[in-house]
Amino acid sequence: MSSNVSIISPSNMEFIRSVLGEAGYNAKLLVDDPRSFETAELLVTKLFLAGEDSRPGLATKLECQLGKAGRYRRPPGSSLARYAIQGLPSELQFS
Repeated sequence: MSSNVSIISPSNMEFIRSVLGEAGYNAKLLVDDPRSFETAELLVTKLFLAGEDSRPGLATKLECQLGKAGRYRRPPGSSLARYAIQGLPSELQFS
């Protein structure tokens, strides 16, 4: 059994972190929403290991996949749009 383990040099890791920082995935987000930060870091790392090594290319793919971070990120929408299409559930309807 063999495994594909790629070693990322400290300079490459610094490059990945700088791309994340420019996209708004910084230390504040790591504290506020660690799951989003870790997802973004994993995505950028995978893209980098797959051969994408341009800063604009990584930033564009990150924004396309996960959207903007921090104060620009919109919270998940409410279910009101769903109810506008499907109608209210019977327990929420007035008799």
